[in-house]
Amino acid sequence: MGNRTKLLATVALPIASMLLQPAYAAPYRAMQTVGNEQGVILVQSNDGDLSEEEQRKLRRQQRQQQEQQGGQQQERKKNREQAQDGEQKSDREKAREERRKQREAQQGGGNEEQGKPNRERKQAGQQGDGQNRPAQKEQQSDREKAREERRKQREAQQGGNEEQGKPNRERKPAEQQGDGQNRPAQKEQQSDREKAREERRKQREAQQGGANEEQGKPNRDRNQAEQQGDGQNRPAQKEQQSDREKAREERRKQREAQQGGNEEQGRPNRDRNQAEQQGDRKDAGQNRGAQDRNQADREQSDREKAREERRKKAEADRDRRTSEDNRERPRRERDPERERIARDPSRTTETIDLPVVGGAAVLDSDKDADRRAGSRESREESRRKRQEERRNVNVRVPRSDADAQVDRDGNRRSYERREAIDRERGERRDRRPNYRDPDNVRIGRREDNRVIYNIDNRTFVRHYDSDRLSRRGGDTYYETLRGGRVRETIERPGGVRVVTIRNEYGTVIQRSRFVGDREYVLYYVPEVDYVDDRPFYDPGLDLPPMRLGIPVDEYIIDTSSDYDRDYRAFLDLPPVEPVERVYTLDEVKYSARIRDKVRRIDLDTITFATGSADISMEQASTLRRVADAINDLLDQDPSETFLIEGHTDAVGSDESNLILSDERAESVANVLTDVYDIPPENLSTQGYGERYLKVTTDGPEQLNRRVTIRRVTPLVKPVASAE
Repeated sequence: MGNRTKLLATVALPIASMLLQPAYAAPYRAMQTVGNEQGVILVQSNDGDLSEEEQRKLRRQQRQQQEQQGGQQQERKKNREQAQDGEQKSDREKAREERRKQREAQQGGGNEEQGKPNRERKQAGQQGDGQNRPAQKEQQSDREKAREERRKQREAQQGGNEEQGKPNRERKPAEQQGDGQNRPAQKEQQSDREKAREERRKQREAQQGGANEEQGKPNRDRNQAEQQGDGQNRPAQKEQQSDREKAREERRKQREAQQGGNEEQGRPNRDRNQAEQQGDRKDAGQNRGAQDRNQADREQSDREKAREERRKKAEADRDRRTSEDNRERPRRERDPERERIARDPSRTTETIDLPVVGGAAVLDSDKDADRRAGSRESREESRRKRQEERRNVNVRVPRSDADAQVDRDGNRRSYERREAIDRERGERRDRRPNYRDPDNVRIGRREDNRVIYNIDNRTFVRHYDSDRLSRRGGDTYYETLRGGRVRETIERPGGVRVVTIRNEYGTVIQRSRFVGDREYVLYYVPEVDYVDDRPFYDPGLDLPPMRLGIPVDEYIIDTSSDYDRDYRAFLDLPPVEPVERVYTLDEVKYSARIRDKVRRIDLDTITFATGSADISMEQASTLRRVADAINDLLDQDPSETFLIEGHTDAVGSDESNLILSDERAESVANVLTDVYDIPPENLSTQGYGERYLKVTTDGPEQLNRRVTIRRVTPLVKPVASAE
């Protein structure tokens, strides 16, 4: 064979054979995996081992296998998507059914406390069923768009779309060129897939702008699972399931925290995504919280009512024990003869004594006369003299306060209209003035704001009540008026003013309380009745001895024995004899004869310890009935005035007992003000020491350590205009 023949056999024939061979029958094809998501495997072949027909058959089997695997993978993906959509749809339907049942259960209440949560639940329902519906529709539409796009991408990848067509066209020459030339095409194909995957991820993130993190994470996991195929999808499904369980657990904890009444419960619409997931369950938690608060309020109200009932019961028990103690309290033996006289004193002109063994005179003016008489013989002589004078006394008991204010001829007195106490212009002072001491007065002991005076062998204690009137706070200022008088004004919160006018000796001439522009006159002596040239003169010396015209038990009440009496009706009774003129407060304080014109209540349930003016709260409770009576009268007429008298037994010095008795009277007045809210300006106090004993004895006696209350309104101001 020649050289040409050899060249043709060795070179030309193989080249021609290669050119005539089909493009897909490459002499050598390396094993590679094209698209992990498709599971397509190109197997190695060699034309030296297989014939052309067998190679064609093998390639057809490979294509069928690829198509079958692609169809199975697509069917599995479709089934997974349907299962996931069905699960989500089932969860939404369950949530809607649960919210519907909760609304029906909550609409059954209807009380006012549930009204607000119902309104909030309706708003949440509108937001959940109204605002959530567009968001759900938008989210559903985004998911459908993303699913449709992924489907198209898979079809394009499987059916040879433009993105995969280019790698397929490049793969054919690569198959012809061998394994070495195929690697750049594979890298380019891998890069295209990564770009497409990145683009799809960005699209999903843009579409999921309204979705929460719990929904976004399963969606990303689902997309990754779809890309990784059936074999690699199982770990992703497990991870997705774990994420859903974690999300459910997190929502359960949020519901429990919200049901506890935390701050998130008050702001259910702060996070719309959480509201979409939790739905009306948050409203149900709020309703339960509101019901718990309502229940707590009802329990608190019940506790307050129970506490108030216990307080009233304790007071009733205390009053009952007090009444029982008063019934069982040792009493002095009754004197039958004195009891007979006490039932109708008007039948006798003798001095009326208390109807007990050792009882002193009933009238303080008789006690004064007995004390001035000195010895027993002189006292008997003084009594006989007063008895003769009473024979000429006409006994007439007034029917009212106005009926009591008559002159000596029995004519009712009339007074000119006076000017308001605050009308006169005064000169402002920077401090309280020092009042003059009366002429011909011997000054004894001084203690705090109290001073002992002795005039004509009569000893008494005097004090200024400005400090007690200032107990309710406010500012006090002073003004100088004409004639040496001083005006004292106490301004209290709420527009209340207490105005007092005193003379140069400090004697109270006028006192009024202003509430806004309304004036209530407490003390007022008209000019026609006012006498200022004889300080501390006893006007009772100008009157005949008093002849009592009513039974003693209608003139004096003992709280220890007359515990069931009507104190209010008793205090409202008029004087027991006519009132010739209006007296100053000091004249009433220092004249027993003037004070005898009005009735009295002996607070002998206030049992002071020897030498003490302190009152315990248990002792203060015994004043309740008397305090209620005073408050009832003040509700009817705010200008009523009361005198509180303090007394001691005969143990100790006269001056010490005067100061102690004055302190006891002030202690009772402070209790009536602080505990029972009686205005201090309606109360006046005075101590009398051992001068007016209830039982005649020089030793310690509890009945002599007492406090007395009198209503002195008809003695200290004109009252005719009040009726």
